[in-house]
Amino acid sequence: GGERYMCERVSVRAAAKELGCSPQAVREHMKKKLWDLGDVFSPKQTGKSVWEYHIYRKKLDRHLGKTESE
Repeated sequence: GGERYMCERVSVRAAAKELGCSPQAVREHMKKKLWDLGDVFSPKQTGKSVWEYHIYRKKLDRHLGKTESE
């Protein structure tokens, strides 16, 4: 199913490799809402001391310019 694909997650490190930039750059762009790759959670939201980044395969593919058929 397509449903599982939608919520398939990619690590920040893996996404950075595909995008050709550093993991930190991926985090900064997501935090500033420059790249829509998934969801960003602040420490206030998660109750943890660090920010959390959820990158979704489908959004990363769209950002990279890939279409559904590829």
